[in-house]
Amino acid sequence: MFTTLVLSHSGRVSQIALSRPPLNLLTAEMLGELHAAFDLVRSRAETRSVILTGSGPRAFCAGADLNEESRPRDEGGRGLRDAGRRLVEEIETFPKPIVAAIRGWCIGGGTGLAWACDIRLAGTSAKFRAGDAYLGIIPTWSLGMVRLVHYIGRNRALDVLLLGDDINAERAAELGLVSLVVPDDQVDGEARRVAERLASGAPLALQAIKEGVRCQYREGVDQAAELEEHWARRILSSHDAREGIQAFRDRRAPQFRGE
Repeated sequence: MFTTLVLSHSGRVSQIALSRPPLNLLTAEMLGELHAAFDLVRSRAETRSVILTGSGPRAFCAGADLNEESRPRDEGGRGLRDAGRRLVEEIETFPKPIVAAIRGWCIGGGTGLAWACDIRLAGTSAKFRAGDAYLGIIPTWSLGMVRLVHYIGRNRALDVLLLGDDINAERAAELGLVSLVVPDDQVDGEARRVAERLASGAPLALQAIKEGVRCQYREGVDQAAELEEHWARRILSSHDAREGIQAFRDRRAPQFRGE
């Protein structure tokens, strides 16, 4: 049902692969299909975690298609930017954890997708670039100029955005832009391992952690503390909390139900 991406499922893990090789450039059609794919994954009860990746070895995503982004506002300009902002927001607020599996180039809008994911795995070939200023434009999609400072800090965010240099995988890990660097031929396997690990956790607890971290920087410490208490009351009386404690006592793997 999709023409610019591939959606697949394997047990508790779903995978969304951008599929416009060799560079997987973002278009309005792809953004629309990504929204639709995340809606399907959200409603699939079996899915506990998600992998977001790019097709082919050359790029996770080399950014937005500049031919489309430069059109007049009513032909994709503002509309494409708004769709990108909504997608970054959806990734950050998605109730199920998302793992980015990155090989090759990750540029512009591609960084917006990858850096918003909860866990970010990079192959040794991965290269990141937020060089908008050297194209005469600015970062949009509410990532670089809005979220990045919260992700990696003020000084590092300015280094990334003002210099616009290419950042290799090792340097990206030092900056906190990626969680782990592995050889390219291990990216898929490691992403699957991490996604399975996440899928084995208690769904409500994982969702609460995501919401709490986001609330702390979006709303403030006091609001985050209130949210923590809200989730604590809900979770401590849940089946999964009882199951987790009992499984620990029984020395067995817990069977969480998300309730």
